[in-house]
Amino acid sequence: MVRLPWRGSAPLRHAARSPGVALAVGLTLALLTEPSYGQSTSAQQTPGGALPGTTLESVLIAARQLSPELAARALDTAAAQARVRIAASLPDPTIRVMADEMPRNSGRRENMMVYSFEQEIPLWGRRDLRRQAARAEVSQMAAQAQAAGAELVEKVKVAFARYYAAYQAARRATDQRQALQGVAQVARERYAQGRGEQTEVFRAEVEATRVVAEILRLEASLRSAQGQLNALLNRPPEATLAPPERLRPLPEARALDVVRLVEQARASSPTLAADAAAVGGAETNRALIERNWYPDVTLGASAIDRGSYGPTGYQAWIGMKVPLQWGLREAQQREAGAQARAARARYEAREQQIRGDLADAVAGAEGSRRAVDLIRRRLLPQTEALVRSGTAGYALGKVDLETVLRAQADLVGFRLQLLSAEFEGQRQVAAIERLVGGDL
Repeated sequence: MVRLPWRGSAPLRHAARSPGVALAVGLTLALLTEPSYGQSTSAQQTPGGALPGTTLESVLIAARQLSPELAARALDTAAAQARVRIAASLPDPTIRVMADEMPRNSGRRENMMVYSFEQEIPLWGRRDLRRQAARAEVSQMAAQAQAAGAELVEKVKVAFARYYAAYQAARRATDQRQALQGVAQVARERYAQGRGEQTEVFRAEVEATRVVAEILRLEASLRSAQGQLNALLNRPPEATLAPPERLRPLPEARALDVVRLVEQARASSPTLAADAAAVGGAETNRALIERNWYPDVTLGASAIDRGSYGPTGYQAWIGMKVPLQWGLREAQQREAGAQARAARARYEAREQQIRGDLADAVAGAEGSRRAVDLIRRRLLPQTEALVRSGTAGYALGKVDLETVLRAQADLVGFRLQLLSAEFEGQRQVAAIERLVGGDL
């Protein structure tokens, strides 16, 4: 950051001779000084990193470990994996025990027992197709679990960036209040020495009070951001968070190439993978429905116990269902075909949406990156120089109070704009990373 040399400024040399002016200059420097912009020594109060909130990595670890949504998705995937074995299994056999009369033309009726066993056997590759459909469902569930994880990560990234921006905004407002209190002290000393107006004292005190109201608003915003982040971490809204130290750096321009990002999304996007698995499952189901024209067979055998009235007898048979319901099967085929086409259309629509969302997010991220660079490299150094010279000039009576107050308000405004641009950039980058299925 560019700093104007103190020895090269005559007004500042003369201003330093007055104790009141020195106080104002020192407090103004508290507003101007930024220790590595966003670093917090209070984070050292949590030894060993026991509390999340210091960095994005700390909150992501906690979110992944504590999220009930991810736990539910994992269980859904486990259930789908169990259905693979179910789909490949034969149906349960049927066992019958039947009491009947032996065929006789006359005489006493005699009883016989018939013990039979039947097993339905799917043919024409139906078991393999059912297994493929079940595996496609497993792939879809696993991809949906990854998509849920990516959405959670995006929400955590945005919530952490909001928490960081709110925390730093509250700190900057506190610094501004201290600086304005210093200006008010200088105004009181000037008035006591007969070199200033009483209205200047009132004006400076009003500005300091106005900043107090702004601090209250920013602290409420900070509590809201803390509550949102704690909710994503499955913690009580009022749970303590460590002070945030830094944000992730925004990616360079070469990392925001839309064409490359679209190709990366096709290869690794979990939402596209889930839709692709749905297409595969629908196509397999259509092939399975087409096999309904070919009947399965049922094999059976029985033993006949005639007791003391005759020898043991045996039976064997084969049966099949005759596909006479042509309208039913044609309707099933039309349904399966429509479902397969709908799944493919959803995949294409998702791909188109991802392309559009990526283009929008990349444009926003690039704009935020440029705004951050402009504010940090040009606007802030220029405004800081204006604040320094204005404070010293006011102490010597060469600059009016309004100019000093306006310069300090501009400085805080630019710093808040910087925080807003950084937050917006982080939000857009988080959206890009969700769309492509990984960090940039």
